[in-house]
Amino acid sequence: MEIIVKNNAQFLFSIATVADIPMHRYREVSFFGASNVGKSSIINAVCNQRNLAKTSKNPGRTQFINFFTFPPKTVIVDVPGYGFAHTPTVIRQNWQNLLLGYLESRQSNLKAYLLIDSRRFVRDNDLNVISLFQQYCISFVFVMTKFDKLNKSEQCSLQAKIKEQFGDTCRVLITSAKNRFGIDMLKADINAA
Repeated sequence: MEIIVKNNAQFLFSIATVADIPMHRYREVSFFGASNVGKSSIINAVCNQRNLAKTSKNPGRTQFINFFTFPPKTVIVDVPGYGFAHTPTVIRQNWQNLLLGYLESRQSNLKAYLLIDSRRFVRDNDLNVISLFQQYCISFVFVMTKFDKLNKSEQCSLQAKIKEQFGDTCRVLITSAKNRFGIDMLKADINAA
């Protein structure tokens, strides 16, 4: 399957099985995060489109790995969210197999963005994904989402907590899809991937 990146961001296709994982010549960046962390909203904000990636108030709606073009030479990948307890076990197992197959197929050729809800900080499921990134030698950047939902005191506290826990070892971008805070910095980071 040939991927052609045109002048504007667009949805390419979804995959549901490891056998469908495409190989292509473009740079690839992937968005990981818990269900309802705001991955689709961030992708839409980065691509300057409202409904490119489908958003929902119901967690667990992204059930496939979705591919989008991001001109001029990048493919953005939206990976199903994790941690949604009401998803049937069979579907969660399929997602896990798909995720592991995807990571294995990309190894060190992938740049990943791990989205974390600013109000909840890093949780056990996020640490499990970080372990997978380390296992597959995948570099990643923390993207704190929903920063607009914090008051000024909480915003300062979050920034101090990030520095305390991660120091200079990891890059951290702070964003809000709602008011576009940090979106230009995230776009620049994607383009520098």
